[in-house]
Amino acid sequence: MDALDERLVTLLRHDARRSVSDLAVDLGVSRATVRARMERLEKSGEIIGYTVVLRADAVDQR
Repeated sequence: MDALDERLVTLLRHDARRSVSDLAVDLGVSRATVRARMERLEKSGEIIGYTVVLRADAVDQR
């Protein structure tokens, strides 16, 4: 993982729902570069998924 990958992962850790376009602007690279890096990180297993984190009281407790 190079410095750009690390910056990308840091941004995704803070908000994994950000668009590729927004990530590209913040990283100063093209959308194609961001998408290719995300795909490579996913295929290599470095990114294994994206998830939702809920407050405990937000979950229906039936």
